[in-house]
Amino acid sequence: MDRNEWLTRLKQHRVIGVVRAGEAPLAYQMGVTLAEAGIRLIEITWDCPEVARIIPRLQKAYPDCWVGTGTILHLADLQRALQVGVDFILTPHTDRELLTTSLAAGVPLVPGALTPTEIMQAYRWGAPAVKVFPIGSWGAAAYLRQLRAPLGQIPLIPTGGVTRANAGDILAAGAVAVGLSRDLFPEPWFSRRDWAGLRRELGAWLRELGLTEVATGDWP
Repeated sequence: MDRNEWLTRLKQHRVIGVVRAGEAPLAYQMGVTLAEAGIRLIEITWDCPEVARIIPRLQKAYPDCWVGTGTILHLADLQRALQVGVDFILTPHTDRELLTTSLAAGVPLVPGALTPTEIMQAYRWGAPAVKVFPIGSWGAAAYLRQLRAPLGQIPLIPTGGVTRANAGDILAAGAVAVGLSRDLFPEPWFSRRDWAGLRRELGAWLRELGLTEVATGDWP
């Protein structure tokens, strides 16, 4: 898969749902809930128990979704994730060896960066998109608009502080996509393990964003 296919997916679906949980059955069910709510890009963080079993299981159950991983910090973890067959990888930082290794294997890796210098360096090293992390600590949509002025050619994916409340503003500010984690599982539905209620809640939010159906056209 080349970078154009990855960018097409990002432009179509625009929301990456991030699952981080301390129990394997819970992580799997959270992934199922995201898929059934209509989120097509799902990240199961590498620190989840049994992540190497959860990802293929979700891929098989929901072939219209792309299931990847995140919080990859070291080459050994990356190599194992590639063996698992992940569809994409996100990292909280930029590591050239991780980036080039993943791209050589045909798997898009989105490195994390924050400043214009870091973002530009990651892009020069071949990143198909750059994760702006943690966007919530730096003004969210306002910071992204400032970045986009000189760096508008680089596809940016803000994460870390993106919520259902501010995701629309961040997308309108020019993000190619956004990543959300805990805010996708609000109370009281999550504590009650009310998965049907969570699906309805997320489905309503996706409709508000205009993402119930696959979106087409250029990102801002």
